[in-house]
Amino acid sequence: MFGWVTSGPDAVRSGRAKAQYEDPVLNGAGCGLIEGTTVATQDGWRAVETLRKGESLLTFDGGAQQVIAVIRDQIWGGIGVCPKHLWPLHVPQGVIGNGREMLVMPHQGVLIESDEILDQWGDPFAVIPAAALEVLDGVERQEPYGTVEVVLPIFEEDQMIFTDQGALSFCQAHWGVSVGYIPKHGAAHNYNMLPLTVAARLLEESYMPDNVDYGMA
Repeated sequence: MFGWVTSGPDAVRSGRAKAQYEDPVLNGAGCGLIEGTTVATQDGWRAVETLRKGESLLTFDGGAQQVIAVIRDQIWGGIGVCPKHLWPLHVPQGVIGNGREMLVMPHQGVLIESDEILDQWGDPFAVIPAAALEVLDGVERQEPYGTVEVVLPIFEEDQMIFTDQGALSFCQAHWGVSVGYIPKHGAAHNYNMLPLTVAARLLEESYMPDNVDYGMA
């Protein structure tokens, strides 16, 4: 679990009975949804770690979509302490459309929308790695301790799913390739993520609280 302050989010539970899962396991991907993150279903919000293959999640573009696989990961499964580049980011409520404080993996995409992006690329949306959010006030990395699970829902195609009461999380279909799940349309993406340096510069140059909306991607 994480070393939450008293006023922070509900502490995530560690040491779950993982033997009940038969899902593939990866190590150190730096992306996915941290246990305790809630995802939107047709029946309401639920913790992502309870998700099972064959269930459906609400998506931004395609309504309810079936999860064809669930991959389990750990923030850090190596020797020694977790390296800082894999520390998740603590994101205050509302920064990326989230209705509560949340933790975001550094390689997890974040969908942002602004007129500045429209002017530069002709589309108001861009997907950036969450690590770029570190340039924003109030966003900072948080060192994990103990065993913390990360969950990667797999769909036939790339999907944006709703998380933590309003944020949008990008579930990339190609996540499943390494464990034998082939995306419906190969490894092509519906969204392209900007490089970290480009994304950080974009935020520094265009961030204005009244003009930029954020969502997990």
